[in-house]
Amino acid sequence: MTQPLAVITGATSGIGAAYAERLAADGYNLLLTGRREAELAAVCDRLRERYPVDVDYRIIDLAEADKREALVQEVTLLPRLDALINNAGYADDGRFGEANWSRHQALLDVHVTSTLQLTHAALPNLIRARGLVINLASVASWLPTPHSALYGPTKAFVRAFTETLALSYRHEGLRALAVCPGFTVTDFHARLGLDPASFYKRHGLTRAWSANEVVDRSLKDLNRGRVLSVQGWNYRLIVAFLRHLPVRWLHAVLARSERPR
Repeated sequence: MTQPLAVITGATSGIGAAYAERLAADGYNLLLTGRREAELAAVCDRLRERYPVDVDYRIIDLAEADKREALVQEVTLLPRLDALINNAGYADDGRFGEANWSRHQALLDVHVTSTLQLTHAALPNLIRARGLVINLASVASWLPTPHSALYGPTKAFVRAFTETLALSYRHEGLRALAVCPGFTVTDFHARLGLDPASFYKRHGLTRAWSANEVVDRSLKDLNRGRVLSVQGWNYRLIVAFLRHLPVRWLHAVLARSERPR
C-alpha cells in the first residue's frame, strides 16, 4: 500500500516540527518547508533516521511571490496528497502606521495568501483522499491586537476560513481544523527578542504548553470531528470568556494595555 503524503509549511521548529514528527511516526511521507536550511535539514535527517518514511524539504520564504508560486505549482502537480498543514507564521509587533507596507504585505502573504493558495491547490487531492487540512490560527484570533497590528486579524481570517472550508466539504470527507494555540514553548517569542526562561509561565491562566501537547490535542480534536482546537484548560477558559464577554468591555480592557504581548 502506498504511504500517505503530507505537506507541512513552517516545519523548521516548534509546532511545525512537532507535526512532522507525529505524522512521520504515523507513516506519512513528508514534504516540509521552512526558511532556515540548516535547521530544516537537521529535522529531515532526524526523521529519516527514526522512521521508515521519505522526507524532502524546500527552503521557501512564503512572503516571496515567486517561491510561493513555485510551491503552489508543485502541490498542484502532486499525484496524491493526504494532509496539508499550513503552519508557517510569525508576529510583527507595532501599531499599523508604524510599519511600512512591505512588512504588512509580507505577513499577509505568509498567513493569508499562502494558506489560501496552497489549500486551493491541494483541495482536489485532499478530497480524493478524504484527507485533512490543518491551519494554524491562534487564541489571538478572538482578540484585537492593537500592538501587533495584523497578527490577530490575519489569524481571525485563518480561523474563519477553516470553519468555512470544514462546513463546505465535510460531506466529501475532507476534515479541516483550525488550531488556536495560546502561549506555546517554541522559538516564536525568542525571535521577537523575548527571554523564554522568564516569558513562559508554568502555572496560571497564561501558562505555556509544549508544541507536542498542541499537536496531540489537535489530532484528537480532528478525530472527534471538531473544527476548532484549543490546547489547555486555561486557553479554553479564556476563549469561552472572550466569546461571551461584551465587546465594549473587551475594548475597554485592551485600551488600557501598553504592552505588545
